[in-house]
Amino acid sequence: MKPQRRFQTSFVLAIVALAPSAALAQDEPVGPTSPPGGEGPVMVPGPSTSTTVVSPAGPGPGEVDSYLPSSSRSTTDINQSKSEFDLNPSSAGTPALRGGKGGQYIGEGASVPQAHTVKRGDTLWGISGQYFKNPYNWPKLWAQNPQILNPHWIYPGDRLRLRVDEFGGPLRPKTVPESTVFLRNYGWVDDPEKDRWGELVGAPDDQMLLSYGDDSYIELDEDKHKNIKVELGQELQLYRPVRTLRGREADASGELVEVLGTVRVDRYNPKTRMIRAHIIEGIDVIERGVYVGPIARKFLIVPPTVNEKYLEARILTALYPHQFFGQHQVVFIDRGAKQGVKVGNRFIAVRRGDRWVETLDVAGPGAKIRAKTEDDRDGEIEDLKTDGPVEKYPNETFAELRVLETRDNTAMA
Repeated sequence: MKPQRRFQTSFVLAIVALAPSAALAQDEPVGPTSPPGGEGPVMVPGPSTSTTVVSPAGPGPGEVDSYLPSSSRSTTDINQSKSEFDLNPSSAGTPALRGGKGGQYIGEGASVPQAHTVKRGDTLWGISGQYFKNPYNWPKLWAQNPQILNPHWIYPGDRLRLRVDEFGGPLRPKTVPESTVFLRNYGWVDDPEKDRWGELVGAPDDQMLLSYGDDSYIELDEDKHKNIKVELGQELQLYRPVRTLRGREADASGELVEVLGTVRVDRYNPKTRMIRAHIIEGIDVIERGVYVGPIARKFLIVPPTVNEKYLEARILTALYPHQFFGQHQVVFIDRGAKQGVKVGNRFIAVRRGDRWVETLDVAGPGAKIRAKTEDDRDGEIEDLKTDGPVEKYPNETFAELRVLETRDNTAMA
């Protein structure tokens, strides 16, 4: 890559510049070699020879930055608002932006996207030149992306952060309202065939269970592949149907779907409909036969949203078949976007009734009677009071739910 070649050239030039100095420091002396006053052979020098060494001349005064582009040359007068080192010379009424060598080209930075997805053939040198019009700025681009361990090795699908603020610093983190929920989605209730592109059908390794770091083979569905656009570096989700559910209304029915992981497309053959993909995230055990689709498995940052209408919903299920649910657990309800549910809406989990009376049917018929121990006659019993006016009982609040994601007739909270 170009940055690497530049460092190698500098290293070679440094060796050439030092070699003549060493040679000049080792010239052969001329004169008698025997001690003074002593007798001995006298060495007569032959014809004198001289070696002319030409060393490259260094830059002259004021030419230290001559090899740099004009936007990266240093300036001696910081009060000049229109000097060639002003990185934003056309902005009237704003302070001049100055910096060291390789500074950001802020004039072009206004339209720079927040991130760049690496494609085949990309280099930090080329990306820096594309967005900032200064390929020598690649070390700063590398510094903004600490996940890159070696700047000479970036891979298709990698995400690079590009955006900086107006003064060339990193973007300030955005603040979110208090009580915001952070969660990554891991399931939904709906028809799993809607998002299905194909299946994971095989793998090159001799193992039954696949996980993070493994490669896999995906076959796209024969009826859908013509309308599917597959790109190298694209991320797809692995998921599987868990169980069928049905709510109070037929519209709320569907299958509980569990997300198992994420794969990255490394190779695609449209003729055979086969994808060679690398598993970049494993949430649970991945086996052959799981579904593949373009489901955005993103981190959900859900601030509270004001409810616009009154709705009643029921909890359908959770990803794991628990009988009781607690704080920070995720459940699915039988109301969705078609009923007016929006992300961030708040639901209050309430219950009405007498829990002890409700459990008597499970205990058997003998649980609804009691022996009259205060009566001295044998075998006297009486029925327990179990027919209270449940519809008049007040609601008891148990929990607060925040809607994290909605589908047409269901929602995750």
